[in-house]
Amino acid sequence: MQRLAGSDAGFLFIETPNQTSVCVDLVEVAPEPGGTPLTLAALRSHLDARMPLLPSWRWRIEPVPLGIHNALFIEDPDFDLDYHLRERTVAEPGGPTEVDALFAELLPQRLDTRHPLWRVTLVHGLSGGRQALIFQIHHTLADGAAILFSLDQIFHPLPDAPLPAVPPGEHVKRRAVLRQALRDQARSWKAIPSMYRTTKERFAAVEARRAEDHPPVPVSMGGAPGSVLNRPGPPQRCTARTKVPLADLHRVRKATGATMNDVALTIVGGALRAYLLRRDELPETSLVANCPVSGDPPGTPPRQWGNRFANFFAYIGTDVADPGERLQAVSASTAEAKVLLETLGHFTLTEWLERIPPLVGRRAARWMVDKNAADTTKADYNVLVSNVRFTSDDFSIDGHDVDQIHLSGPIGDDAGLNITVVGYRDQLHVTVVASPLAVDQPTELLDDLRHALEELVTCTA
Repeated sequence: MQRLAGSDAGFLFIETPNQTSVCVDLVEVAPEPGGTPLTLAALRSHLDARMPLLPSWRWRIEPVPLGIHNALFIEDPDFDLDYHLRERTVAEPGGPTEVDALFAELLPQRLDTRHPLWRVTLVHGLSGGRQALIFQIHHTLADGAAILFSLDQIFHPLPDAPLPAVPPGEHVKRRAVLRQALRDQARSWKAIPSMYRTTKERFAAVEARRAEDHPPVPVSMGGAPGSVLNRPGPPQRCTARTKVPLADLHRVRKATGATMNDVALTIVGGALRAYLLRRDELPETSLVANCPVSGDPPGTPPRQWGNRFANFFAYIGTDVADPGERLQAVSASTAEAKVLLETLGHFTLTEWLERIPPLVGRRAARWMVDKNAADTTKADYNVLVSNVRFTSDDFSIDGHDVDQIHLSGPIGDDAGLNITVVGYRDQLHVTVVASPLAVDQPTELLDDLRHALEELVTCTA
């Protein structure tokens, strides 16, 4: 039994009928040479053997009475692995269009909090005898780093050492949960005076640095221009996927000294500039990207659950026509944004979330969403861009090679576009998830992204 961290609970606060906090990831597997397709029974056996390595996949949420503290994760006494496994077959011819249609169907689905917050769907019918696995994992359960480690555990052979024992399920009494919550809140609130002083000092330091002569960085609330991208709309999603050579990004990085993340953001900026210009929807000022970054200190052992990340906000140069100049502007903005994040502290805000009870947190989250929706001239950000890299390239399952991994994150109530880029083997796997009101042609946006990369390679060669 353990308490949800404030950052974990926050993803429950923001869920609405139109907005989920579920990360949906698609893994494509090649047919086994001369073998048989992956079956649901084989998938079940594979995951069952790895349950000791995936402890959070057996946890369900136990709410605290009256909403006075964050919920608990407990070992589900009624855990049923079969409940979490599904099977689907895409329509012929089983190409990207049909697979993306199923992916888009699953994207807005919410998960039942009475069960552990994950699901895996085995997908048949892809062209060439291929298959896919679609993972639905609630953000409360894991951030990007934890999902990467979970997939690493799933797609690698079992270790030779004995696996940890699986604890028995827990039956908890509401009265005991309430007493523990009151004790925990009483202890945590003792730190409020010192936290207030520290937070005030950090915000003052951020404002003092902003007053100095540094590259411009958007403020974290209301610092982005209102745009067509800030129309999340109803609970419907559209999606598209592509791959580009990682070598092209490395070529730009080596030629310019920019980081890989800066190169990726510049490509996104170039793609959105072209896409919105054709629709006469491009704001005069630069669009703003929300960029999650890991908060785990260097050398921290990998973890399988929880959220330990922070976000910085940066301009992505959509107001700059020249690709090389756009990269310079993006690099300057991200460098300063990271300094401001260090000045503020990665976990200054999430530490306050630890102490805000759900009774208040849910209402505050809805107030912020309604406030943003009321003013369409500005937004907190326009696109969320996540950039992750798998360090392993030998993933497989039951003899089937894993050759594509497309991760994605949920779109927000005030921003209808999420772009996730994943380095796996020698390719950058790009996934666009959007509200149809924000991006009506995601495949066209990916064409623009490939063209933006070609331009960047050409101008920096």
